[in-house]
Amino acid sequence: MTETAVRPPAIGYELQYRVEQFYYLEAQLLDEWKYQSWLEMFARDLHYRLPVRHNRLRRQRFEDETAPRGIEMAHFDDTYETMAHRVAQRASGTNWAEDPPSRTRHMVSNVRVSPCAEEPGALSVRSIFFIYRSRLECGVDTWAGERFDRLRPDGDSFKIARRVILLDQNVVLSKNLSVFF
Repeated sequence: MTETAVRPPAIGYELQYRVEQFYYLEAQLLDEWKYQSWLEMFARDLHYRLPVRHNRLRRQRFEDETAPRGIEMAHFDDTYETMAHRVAQRASGTNWAEDPPSRTRHMVSNVRVSPCAEEPGALSVRSIFFIYRSRLECGVDTWAGERFDRLRPDGDSFKIARRVILLDQNVVLSKNLSVFF
């Protein structure tokens, strides 16, 4: 396979910049606990999923882990409505898992943008993330992985219509998953 065979279609520097700025804003909103504003970045037909990872044999390494495969375990498998419920729970002051709130840093890099094959006009975006969380006096968690998003243009910005999050670890050692990815 030649290098040009794996290169994504050119989408232009301006669009690449706008998508990256969108993700940096998303990270800032999460780190500043502005969850309602963050929720507004999502489309109403959202599918937001964190599947349980599996150890794979070398011959299985090219199977698509982002594709839904019937009934499969997930840490969460949310719609817009369930995400809105999670955000409302945070605002209620009765979310014991986040009282006091965790301090987080969401980092996003390696943002790759291409036209979406499944939905004309939308974008397929693949990015790498690293999340650091400090909880109470001595609790520290880190998560690293990859996100596969579908972005739809929305005025001067975008809406996230689909997100599949693949953690690099298949066993989550954190006491809870009360952060947003």
